[in-house]
Amino acid sequence: MTNKILREVWDKLDDQGVTQSPATEKDLDVSLSAKSLELVPGESIAELAITVVNQSDLRASFQVEILAAGQDPRVTLRWYDLSPEVSSVKPPGDTTQFRVALVDSPIVGFFGWVSLTVRVFSLELKAEERQVLRLKVVPPAGAIPLKLELLTPILRSRPGRTTRLPVRIYNLAQLTVGALVRCDGLPLDWFVQDAEQAIDLLSQQWTTTEFAITLPAPAEALAEALPLRVQAEVPGSVPAIAEGRFEILPVGRLAFRPPEPAQQRLPRTWRRREVPLPASYELTFENASNLVPTVTLALNSETADDLQWELAPDDTPWLPGTVQVKTLQVWARRPWLGRTQTHVIEAQAAVSDERLGPPVPASRSLQLDVAPVVPAWLALLGGLGLLWLLWLLSWLNPANGLFGHQAAVNSVQFDGLGETIISGSNDQTARLWRRRGFVRPLENHALGPVATADKAMRVARYRPLNNDQLAVGLENGEIQLWDLLRQEQLLALAAPNQRDDRVLDVLFTPNTPSLLSSHGSGAVLRWALGPEAGLSSDSRLLQTAQFDFAAYSLAAVGPEGSMIAVAGRYNRLELWDWQTDQRVAIADFAGGQDDYITSLATAAAHPNWLAVADNQGQITLLDLSPCLAGNAACRTLDRWVASEDGQSIRAIALTRSGCYLTSVGDDGQVKLWPLFQGRRHGRFAAGKVLARLPQPLNSVDIRLKRNQLWLVSGSDDSRVRVHRSPLQPTDCR
Repeated sequence: MTNKILREVWDKLDDQGVTQSPATEKDLDVSLSAKSLELVPGESIAELAITVVNQSDLRASFQVEILAAGQDPRVTLRWYDLSPEVSSVKPPGDTTQFRVALVDSPIVGFFGWVSLTVRVFSLELKAEERQVLRLKVVPPAGAIPLKLELLTPILRSRPGRTTRLPVRIYNLAQLTVGALVRCDGLPLDWFVQDAEQAIDLLSQQWTTTEFAITLPAPAEALAEALPLRVQAEVPGSVPAIAEGRFEILPVGRLAFRPPEPAQQRLPRTWRRREVPLPASYELTFENASNLVPTVTLALNSETADDLQWELAPDDTPWLPGTVQVKTLQVWARRPWLGRTQTHVIEAQAAVSDERLGPPVPASRSLQLDVAPVVPAWLALLGGLGLLWLLWLLSWLNPANGLFGHQAAVNSVQFDGLGETIISGSNDQTARLWRRRGFVRPLENHALGPVATADKAMRVARYRPLNNDQLAVGLENGEIQLWDLLRQEQLLALAAPNQRDDRVLDVLFTPNTPSLLSSHGSGAVLRWALGPEAGLSSDSRLLQTAQFDFAAYSLAAVGPEGSMIAVAGRYNRLELWDWQTDQRVAIADFAGGQDDYITSLATAAAHPNWLAVADNQGQITLLDLSPCLAGNAACRTLDRWVASEDGQSIRAIALTRSGCYLTSVGDDGQVKLWPLFQGRRHGRFAAGKVLARLPQPLNSVDIRLKRNQLWLVSGSDDSRVRVHRSPLQPTDCR
């Protein structure tokens, strides 16, 4: 009665606008000792503790009221006890605890689950809070007999649709009961609301309910039969069970996408007998159904005898909503001549599950074009090309018997412009070549012989400036001077005591009309070339210097070439001032009778630099400034082993700027050495190999033309070769 009176007072205050909105957590904090309780009327009592905390800043008292869903307000029933009924006034922050004892069902004759509302309020704070409590009312003894039927035992549906499962339950008891009906066997997320329902069953009557089921997309709902199991349960009784079947019907198709690409050309190979590369097609299938099929491919072609194919992977099933790619590789035998052959391959797809139907579309056409080894246009031009090739080979090969040397090439040199090349050979000829012809197939590079002798030519050198005359040194010690324009011999020079003393090097002296020759005996001779000299060899011999070693190489060094560097056997190197006949020995080299300095090279921009190569595979760069001044020893700028296995370096050459040095020798390699300040550049310390040949190389020269380096070499196989190299990234200018 007290709670009823208080509720009426509260309602009147609310009608007058005195009450406030329900309390927030700041004013009132309520907690329950349990969220659900179980009660057996007459046999047990369900107890609940309610804790209330005054979180306001006022003193207040609190009261509790419990309401049951479905309770008839006209029926006065004492179904719970409360202690205390009204709490004492509590200061802010204090706690009040209520004890509730549930002794009977709040609904007369009802058994099952009941939703209770616990209402806590305060008149002083004009606020309240409500919390939900579930009560399970269990019959005191015995079972509540129920009947359960599925109105549709076999339920069928398609993905994406909503289907309803009707259920009918009969209550055999003499009282109304609450039952919990649950459907099992299907995923919970397929149910529109819930897979579990709480319903009231009237006494001795049928009650019907239903479950709404929505199937997901085909990829998540495979075509299969799932078991259904529905049970109705009253607390404390044996559940009633009904079973059925949920059949998910097949939907969708298998899509056969167009091949990528559908038309291909067999990759060209120029060797007909090697294993050819195949043409590859990607055949893509998309499973847009709710089945797990297996697809097989049948390949047919009218020209199947000329084709071979391979399909991967093997026939394997795949899940709905996925894509499977099969790779078809096709090989075809390529004809030598003829037109391009076209092969059409029909790819027919079949599905293992008849419920799915054929793929859409059921087949795709593939096209393979196979070109002949020799294209038609090339075959038409073959005759003309063969004639052109025969003509080309007649002058392209320097070893040709008509246009090339017949024996080892001992000497090669560019002219001053770097446009023509002179070569001397053991075949007793000197030949002239056009540099551009070596890299332009339609331009003749062999200009023919310009000098002939009856002995092997050891060395051939252009006369500086006009390059219109040629000096050649012969095996028998004779030096010949030739007019290149008229291709006639001008002079034949030979000292009486130098017969059969082979010429190893010749050098035109700078700024004077004379010629130097070095010989195997160690003699260095200076010859007059001007018209004022006599006509005999003896009258043209101006000077003789005898060195105690075979003089293999000569080089003009110092300002205006005033000094002559003479090098040869025993690794001897001396500087000779032919004007004063003074000599300076360079002591940086030492060796025995089998050690030779084979080649010297200078740079026009640095007349005091001298590059030295020997038969031990070493290259040395010297600065002659101290020893030319006569007050100190020459300075070694750099020294390294240029041949990997220590084989002889036969010839070296420097560009006029002194930025690049090239070397050749017994290892058959043409090497380029970028320099910086008279030393090897750090990034090219190992050099750059421009060519590797199977025979020794005897001579080399280098020129810079149009931002490209051009090199010419002569070898034991009678060939003259031209090599090109781009400028290397150095700081040398």
